[in-house]
Amino acid sequence: MAKELNLFEEEIEVISEEVKSDEDLVCMLDRLKEKAQAQHEQDANWPKTKRVIEALLFASNEPIPLRKIREVTDQIHMYKPRHLLLMLDELKEEYIAHGHAFRLEEIAQGYVVRTDPEYGQYVNLLYRNKRLEKLSPASTEVLAIIAYRQPLTRSQVEKIRGVDCTGIMLSLQERGLIEVVGRLEAPGRPSLFAVTPAFLKYFGLKSLDELPKRSELATKK
Repeated sequence: MAKELNLFEEEIEVISEEVKSDEDLVCMLDRLKEKAQAQHEQDANWPKTKRVIEALLFASNEPIPLRKIREVTDQIHMYKPRHLLLMLDELKEEYIAHGHAFRLEEIAQGYVVRTDPEYGQYVNLLYRNKRLEKLSPASTEVLAIIAYRQPLTRSQVEKIRGVDCTGIMLSLQERGLIEVVGRLEAPGRPSLFAVTPAFLKYFGLKSLDELPKRSELATKK
């Protein structure tokens, strides 16, 4: 949270003088958002930027910090943090007002779009059936990398494969074959993934000790 508040330093030069309490800070931020609301009504870049933010949230399987969102949206227009926060608020309100099955949430690591809990049970039914479907070669490769080297971050898996694995890992996670088991103590604290008991069941294994040795796999190739 401290990192995000630092983004406002360029706009609140007298914050140390005006803000004496948490209540003062809330009032100041409310004033900034009201000002941003008035400014964007005639801004042609606003709708596109908001949809770009929406696209980023749907494309990522991990929370996105405000600074990362800003790095991308700066390619359209260099909005200030208060503008981006207002766009996020608008998206959040749109999803609720229109009865969408997903919600925009802010957590410690940033912003993320999640399925509304009301519909979570139906999503689980969908992917329960998908677990019976045959895995693609790419999915099998990602599973093998994780199984032999776990726990790994998505970036580490991508470094080994040499290609983006976001979609594949999201699918494997939704099918219950991999799961988040912790976070790497590094900048951004990315999620660490490992295979699940469902992975063992899928491949008919009692434990990871029954995985073929890497030397055996190399011989088969």
